[in-house]
Amino acid sequence: MTRFGLSAMALALVFAGGCAAPGLAQDDSSASSIPDPAAAADAQSTVPDDLQGLVGSFILEQEDESLPKCPITLTDQTAPGGWGVQLPEACPAPYPAAGQLKSWNVDANDGSLLLLDAGGKTVMHLFEDEDGAYDTDPNVTPRFYMLPPDDAEGSGGENDTGE
Repeated sequence: MTRFGLSAMALALVFAGGCAAPGLAQDDSSASSIPDPAAAADAQSTVPDDLQGLVGSFILEQEDESLPKCPITLTDQTAPGGWGVQLPEACPAPYPAAGQLKSWNVDANDGSLLLLDAGGKTVMHLFEDEDGAYDTDPNVTPRFYMLPPDDAEGSGGENDTGE
């Protein structure tokens, strides 16, 4: 019975503390009972809704698929010139050096994807093709393609039924 009494008392103290906490939280508008990491990430994203499909991990590869590939992540975190770029590992030449790619943005004139250096200069200009993939100008060598990771085999990344 004593054990029940202590548990009930502990519960009463927790409840009393919980009742007092909302009053304290009102003084600090940033206070929250349980932080939701997903909501926090969404709240911090400044990427417009129509560009959210570009946020995530991709693979840069060359026209010759036997050559090394380069993983790249386009983030939703603000960076000079747009949003951040992460390269999880050093990629061999002729890919741009990891320190050279700092941000990404979209060209307002044609909707192409721009990979930028720290000064906002375009390092790589990728154009969207008819199947939604991005690639560099076919008249410029070497030619690069940006594919979702599940499309490393060049299959298009999704099935033809749209599902």
